[in-house]
Amino acid sequence: MSWAGTVWRLTGEDGEIFVKRAADLTGERDRLTWLAGRWPVPEVHGFFQVLGDDWLLTRAVPGMPMYHPSVGWEPRQVATTLGEILKTLHATQAGDCPFGVRRRGHVLVHGDYCLPNVLVREGKLSGIVDVGLSGLGTPEADLAAGVWTLQYNYGKGFARSFLEAYGWPPMSDEAIEKLRRRYAR
Repeated sequence: MSWAGTVWRLTGEDGEIFVKRAADLTGERDRLTWLAGRWPVPEVHGFFQVLGDDWLLTRAVPGMPMYHPSVGWEPRQVATTLGEILKTLHATQAGDCPFGVRRRGHVLVHGDYCLPNVLVREGKLSGIVDVGLSGLGTPEADLAAGVWTLQYNYGKGFARSFLEAYGWPPMSDEAIEKLRRRYAR
């Protein structure tokens, strides 16, 4: 449960699905549909409205959040891999993206690029979840979230590895903190 809604995981003979309930999930449903084949996102299995809320059903994607202890990565490896994955995501061809504003320098952003939303399996990206804010935007939106999530989960000291792996120009400690605060909630 969170401020955004409630999520359940259901397991059956045909595998796992996630059921998400919130006031408005049409944006996430539409983004999942558009992102299919571009990013490894969950497949939409169903969508309906009941009791004044939207209900979104998606098939589970394989993998674990990359910071999960079962993955076995040290924080620096998590930070580096998070940056490398983001660089790949931002390189996605998105000229026909219907979400966000098309401007010079804009890329396809996740919108909430935090560790729980990036799944890995056998050391490689396997899934991107919680894409309700995805669309065209400035890379700094995801970079800020990445710096924030690393500091939240591991403390200070991992932002540089993340930013270097992404290919971002070197930044002072003050500039990194200012970037992190752009995401802070």
